[in-house]
Amino acid sequence: MKKYFDLKVAILFLSIFLLSSIVLIIKMNSGDECNIKEFQVDAPSFKVGELIIFSDASKKSHSWRWYFGDNTQISFRSKVAHSFMEEGEYLVKLIVNNECTIQKVITILPKENSLDKSKFPKFRVPGNVMQDEEVEFVDRTDGAKSWEWRFGESGKVDSFDEKCTYVFTTPGKKVVSLVVNNDYKHVTIKELFVIPKKKEVVKVEKYKSAIPWNPFKNVPDAPPEEEKGDVVKVVKGPEIGGTDARKLEDILESVAKGKTNYESFLKHFCKYNLPIVIYKDAKTSSLKEFFYAVKKKGDKVKNVTIQKDGEDCIRVINIDKKHKSYF
Repeated sequence: MKKYFDLKVAILFLSIFLLSSIVLIIKMNSGDECNIKEFQVDAPSFKVGELIIFSDASKKSHSWRWYFGDNTQISFRSKVAHSFMEEGEYLVKLIVNNECTIQKVITILPKENSLDKSKFPKFRVPGNVMQDEEVEFVDRTDGAKSWEWRFGESGKVDSFDEKCTYVFTTPGKKVVSLVVNNDYKHVTIKELFVIPKKKEVVKVEKYKSAIPWNPFKNVPDAPPEEEKGDVVKVVKGPEIGGTDARKLEDILESVAKGKTNYESFLKHFCKYNLPIVIYKDAKTSSLKEFFYAVKKKGDKVKNVTIQKDGEDCIRVINIDKKHKSYF
């Protein structure tokens, strides 16, 4: 029987063998290049504005591309320093040798407020008090020479004394704040709850009104006058008279929508006595920082309370939400 050898078949098998060998070699080489599993991240703390060092010390690496997930420029070195300007989670990606991709989620925390804790006023408040009962408050701050007590009902300074008493006329949660030595940056805020008193059934003859409420019952005496050399003339904005907490919420909504600029915003405050902004978590910011934070984020600010001084100047703005990088 005669056998035939087909050259085409031999060439076909040889081609398949060579192609398979090439693919296998490529995969083996790629496997060597992609042995990188992670990159190094070094920082004393992961907070807004602090430098974080990212590095790759793997062997056989010759090119790098770093993506930090915050719309900043790509970095092309094996070791780079980067800082994130807002809190949150960022997906950091590194591409090595145009082949290997490593990703890692970095969580950035808010920047700590650099206030001096020793300068905060020191006083105690009871957890609960009864409505219409007298409560005593005493400041125990070292070196305190002047005091401004606010008890969250009148919207103004309620006492200028180191030791004072106050009667809460309405039930519910109250915010008690104290400023000493006119240091509005270091203000201590504490909460207490006013328990409603039991309602007494009083028979009143028809058409006979009850005893009218005295609006001047809890108004403190005016503080002593300062020496002439220390007097600073209060310059009031033209809109200050009619600005209350509800109107301030409307103004902030206009700021968030981009309809009110900073100059117009200042018309509601005293020029040399701008207020401090206090958040629910006791963090603080200046009025200007707060304005541009509302404008940038466009968030609607609700549940705002204000505290005024004797000149009708707004000195404290309480925001009922936690500080989060100015929202």
